[in-house]
Amino acid sequence: MKTFKQHSEGDPVLAENDIFFIDLGVVWDRHEGDSGATFVVGSDPEMKACATAAKTLFDQVHDYWRTHQVAGPELYRYADEQATAMGWKLNLEIKGHRVSDFPHAIYRAGDLGNFEECPNVGLWILEIQIAHPTRPFGAFYEDLLA
Repeated sequence: MKTFKQHSEGDPVLAENDIFFIDLGVVWDRHEGDSGATFVVGSDPEMKACATAAKTLFDQVHDYWRTHQVAGPELYRYADEQATAMGWKLNLEIKGHRVSDFPHAIYRAGDLGNFEECPNVGLWILEIQIAHPTRPFGAFYEDLLA
């Protein structure tokens, strides 16, 4: 349920049935990339469904962007609508970001979800973070709009 910037309490250890994400920010030839995905250990079917749903929602939103060439706010409006239809809660505090020369924070162009133009190919990271509607866990998936 926490975002990348939020610290965990204590020193968490994965349980027998648990869900977690890995977020990688690679740098190649002084240019950044960013990708993340959720993984499940154990056999909790709702955790597995949540991890799968984050990737599925990412793919739906990515396809919507490619076919409709929409601006950031419309992209996340659509993401929220689709997450709700799938039975999940979208975290609208996580709205993607631009990548550029390392480190991108210096060249910050704002969040994708607030960008009022259609994002260019290969410059913006679409981030999707969803939460289970009643249980205290969620899933995350991010990758480049390409």
